[in-house]
Formats: sequence, C-alpha cells, structure tokens
Amino acid sequence: MRNILKWFLPLLFVAYVGGITLFTHSHVVNGVIIVHSHPFSGEHSHTEVEVETIFFLSSFLTSSIPTILCLAPFAGLLLCILRVYSLTGPLQLRVISSVSLRAPPACLQ
Repeated sequence: MRNILKWFLPLLFVAYVGGITLFTHSHVVNGVIIVHSHPFSGEHSHTEVEVETIFFLSSFLTSSIPTILCLAPFAGLLLCILRVYSLTGPLQLRVISSVSLRAPPACLQ
C-alpha cells in the first residue's frame, strides 16, 4: 500500500495542479464573468447549479484563528518544556566506584 501511495499521491497532485492552471477559461453569465478551469475542449456551457457550485467553491474561505487559539496553549507548554530541557540537558547518572582504571589527568608545564 505504501509503495502505491508513494507514486499515486504525487501524480494526483501534479494532475490537480495541471487541471487548475492549464485549462482556465471564462464564461459570461448574466453580465458576470466566471473564471474556472477543467479539462474540456471545445465550446460548452454550464447549468445554473454548476455555476453556483463553481461560485461557492471559488469563494470558499476559512479562518485558521480558531485552530490557532485552541492549539496555542499546547504549543506554549511544549516550548516551555523544550526550553527547560535545553537548559538542563538530559539527566545523567554517574556511577562512583572506588576502583578506577584510569589515572587522573596530568598537567605538564
């Protein structure tokens, strides 16, 4: 499944981008110019329902502010945890034993 998605998703993206950029055309409906794109050759027209759907899809806007407001406390908490961790470093345990196989460092002057 992963191997199929590895090839299918980039091809789907390229087809989508190509569809919305390569086949752009306009229609005049009741004095209003409607610009949209879809792969279709030759003269064609759209029904009122299709024109209304094109209008609503092209004017759809969403705000990310509610999402940001919900996630901001969690992001702040995560940043605080990462900041404290970077200042203190990972917890290191030292084992103190009486037998040492290494000599203390020497200082030659």
